[in-house]
Amino acid sequence: MHPDFPASAADSGQLLDVAFGSLSAFDALPVACRLVGSDLQVLWQTPRLTEFVKHMAGGACCESLGMRHTAADCVSTRTLEQRRPQQRTLWLGRLQLAVETVPVRCADGGGIGSLEFFRNVTSEKKLEGALIRQQELLETINRSMIEINHHLEAAQAELEEKNHCLEQANEQLRSLDQMKDDFLSIVSHELKAPLTSIKASVSLIAGSEAGKLSATGAELLDVCHRSTERLHRLVEDLLDVTRIESGHLSLGFRRFSAREMILECLRAVQALADEKGLALECRAEPDFEITADRDRLIQVVVNLVNNAIKFTEHGAVTVEASGAPNRIEFRVRDTGIGIPEESLWRVFDKFTQVESSLRRNSGGTGLGLAIVRGIIREHGGDIQVSSRVNEGSCFTFSIPQPPGKRGDGAASPLD
Repeated sequence: MHPDFPASAADSGQLLDVAFGSLSAFDALPVACRLVGSDLQVLWQTPRLTEFVKHMAGGACCESLGMRHTAADCVSTRTLEQRRPQQRTLWLGRLQLAVETVPVRCADGGGIGSLEFFRNVTSEKKLEGALIRQQELLETINRSMIEINHHLEAAQAELEEKNHCLEQANEQLRSLDQMKDDFLSIVSHELKAPLTSIKASVSLIAGSEAGKLSATGAELLDVCHRSTERLHRLVEDLLDVTRIESGHLSLGFRRFSAREMILECLRAVQALADEKGLALECRAEPDFEITADRDRLIQVVVNLVNNAIKFTEHGAVTVEASGAPNRIEFRVRDTGIGIPEESLWRVFDKFTQVESSLRRNSGGTGLGLAIVRGIIREHGGDIQVSSRVNEGSCFTFSIPQPPGKRGDGAASPLD
């Protein structure tokens, strides 16, 4: 109800007395209102309402608003019949108006009339509609978020289940790996004693009884000797792997000439190089010294040079040594068949042998390079390899001076 008129009187059935003279006071106010007589004709309206409807006062209640009159929808008719305030919302062109009516008694003998107030609620309704649409959008977003959360919870549960399965699988793999290491350690130690006896017996027979053997016997004895040597190297490799993985590889550091050590390694494999017509080269200054475990470093260099000879058909194998006072670097180069780039990352893995383009059976256990890396890491150093197929490979390893186990949280020696 418009605030200028008391609703209590109208609601109680007491009609307000309205004189035409008093209505003129509304003309100066920005109020859109009109008075409809008992005959449903517009008796008076404010200029503001005239702006809305574009009609002057006069004419029927509905037609003056540009609407067809129906008693059921006419707010003026309901007001006059019920003599109670009414409310309605209607459209006038692009304007949406809220109508509030009050039954009044016309003091000038006009009978019962309907005093009607119009308020432009177009912006309010638009805002209300926008708020409703926004609320609907928020509800849609909320339902989508709930559905997404359900999917995320399901995915999280599935991920946790898979992580649990993965942890179990990893634990089983660790257990199997430990069982394998224990097996290798036990087998290696159990084989070493009888193998040492067999090797000594074969050497004794070869030294004292060789002249008494037939040609076939001598040949079989030579086969036996070479087989025991191969088994002995295998057992020593397995024992070295066990020592490195358990952290029990014993190292004795001392100062020695790097050049003399390299030359000793080359002399050990000279026969293999001569069989293939390969040159062995040492590039190290005579007075170049290093602190390390000499025997283990010889094992490293011999292994790398032996591999280089094995996979090189022509050219040379070169061992270089250089460095600063706090770090020594060794390089073993060859002109062999090289290693495919996709295989470089696994050449130092245990029991790994990279397929060569020559498809040759090179023999070996696949432990040599793993042991090499383990020994170097026990010195506190590391090893890398670079290679090009059909051009050759270069294994580079460095050892700090003085040597010692790395304290940077690096992986275990064989990882």
